Amino acid sequence: MLRKSSKIFAIKPSQFLLALLLISIPLSACTSLSISKVSEPESLFTVETVFEEFYDFLGGEPRLGAVLSPLIFDGPLQKQYFEGAVLLFDPSAALSERYGLLPYGYDIGERDIAIPNPGLPDLLYVDGFIVYEGFRQFFEDMGGRRYVGRPLTGVRYIEAENRAEQYFENVGFTLDLNDARAEVQLMDYGRRACERDCSSPGQSLTIVQKDLPYTEPFISLVAILGEDVVGQRIAGPYLSADGSIEVIFENILLFAPAEIPEQAYPRPILALLGNSPDPLVPQLDNPHVVFFSIQGSLGYNVPTIFADFIAQHGGYEIFGDPISEVKANEDGKSSQCFENTCLSYLGGGFGRVELLPMGSEYKSRFYDKPVAQSVDEDLDIQIQVWEESSQISSSEQQVVHASLFAGSQFLEGLQPYLTLTLPNGGESLFQFPLTDARGHTQLSIPPVIGQNGTLLPYEVCLESVEIGKICASESYMIWGNP
Repeated sequence: MLRKSSKIFAIKPSQFLLALLLISIPLSACTSLSISKVSEPESLFTVETVFEEFYDFLGGEPRLGAVLSPLIFDGPLQKQYFEGAVLLFDPSAALSERYGLLPYGYDIGERDIAIPNPGLPDLLYVDGFIVYEGFRQFFEDMGGRRYVGRPLTGVRYIEAENRAEQYFENVGFTLDLNDARAEVQLMDYGRRACERDCSSPGQSLTIVQKDLPYTEPFISLVAILGEDVVGQRIAGPYLSADGSIEVIFENILLFAPAEIPEQAYPRPILALLGNSPDPLVPQLDNPHVVFFSIQGSLGYNVPTIFADFIAQHGGYEIFGDPISEVKANEDGKSSQCFENTCLSYLGGGFGRVELLPMGSEYKSRFYDKPVAQSVDEDLDIQIQVWEESSQISSSEQQVVHASLFAGSQFLEGLQPYLTLTLPNGGESLFQFPLTDARGHTQLSIPPVIGQNGTLLPYEVCLESVEIGKICASESYMIWGNP
C-alpha cells in the first residue's frame, strides 16, 4: 500500500536544508526531463504468471501502472513492460537474483556528481547520494537498492511545478508538493522504454551466397599465415551484410572491408558465435605462462607454447586478444580462445598446437542456414532490442538481443543486423543469427575503447524487398573504466 505524504514528508527543516546544500547542482536552477507520472492504467495485456508475486511485492498496479507488453523472451531472460518499470526474470540466475528491473535510468542520462557521506544518522545515504526523506519510505517499500537501484542524482526541486524528483537506476520517483496528501509516484521509465523497444518495427538481411572470384587481398594474407593456421577455404568469397567481402576458412573468418577492399582482416568470430569473455584474472606466478593485460593488473594468462605459436604466425593482430584462460577439455587437450580463433594443445612429447575449427562452426550457423524467410508486407512487424548491460567497461563485450514479432506471433527465420556508432563517429556492422522459434536472436559486440560516460548508440535493422527497411534504435554507455 502506498503511504500518505504526511508520513513520507516527515523531515526536519535542518536536515532538508543540509540535503539541499549537498546536492551538486543548485535546486533552484534544476530543470526536469518532463517525465510524466504513471497514468491511470488501461492495459491491453495482463500480468504474466511468472511476475505476479514480484509485481505484487513492488506495489502492483497503483505503483507500476498499466501493463504495456506481453511476455518477451530473451533466451533464458523474460521481461514485461509496465508504465513505471520493466520487470525481469532470469531462471538461470541464483535464486536470490532471479528477479530484477531494467536499469533504464542510465538511458535517460540524468546524472549528478556524488557527494561525501555527511555522516548524519537521520539521513539515508546510498552510493554517493542522499535519498530524499520524502522518498525514503517508498524507496524501502520497493526493496531499496536491490530493486530501485543506485541513485543517479540527488533530490531535485522543480520550482515551476513545485515538485520533487529523484532518478535511480531502475525507477524514478516524483512527488507533487502542492498537495499534502499526494503520494510518491514512479516516473514513466517503463513507458519510455516501451516506446523505444515495443513499437520499433524491423526485418531481414542475409549473407549473399553468390561466390565471387577468389583473389586478392585474401591470397596474399593466406600465403603469409599458412594453411596450418587458416585451414582449408570452405566458403566464399561472398558479399556480407555490411558490404564487405568475406571468406570462411576452417579455423578463421577473413573479410575485406568495403571502404578498404585492398586489405583483409580476421573477423572477431568468437563474438559473432555468441562467446563472451570470461572474467579477468590476475597474473599467475608461473614461468610457463605469459600474462596478457586487459585492464591493469587483470587479464589472461597465455601458456608460452600458445604465445610462441601466435608470435610465429602473425601475432595478436591475427589471433586477437585472449578472451579466456586455458581450459581442459574432455578429449585430454587444453584450449584457449582469442577474439578471432581458439588454440588447442595435447600435452606430451609429440603434442603440437592446433587451431579449433571455429570457421566451420560459423559456416554451419550462418552460411549453411536457409535463406531468411520472406516477409509478408501486410504484417505489422515489430522488433524489440535490448542489451544485457546498460553500462559496460572498455574491456567487456556487450550482448545485444532482438525479438521480432507481429501481434502475438513470434517471427522465426529472420536475420536483422546491427550498426554501432563508435566514439570517433565511425560505424561497425554486425549480423545477427536467424531468429529462433520465439523470434529471438542475439549477438556479442567486441569491447569498444572509450572514456567513461561515452554513449554508444546502435541501430538494429531488418530489410527485405517486401517491407523495405525497418529499424529500432538503442544505446548503452561506457562506464567502469579505471
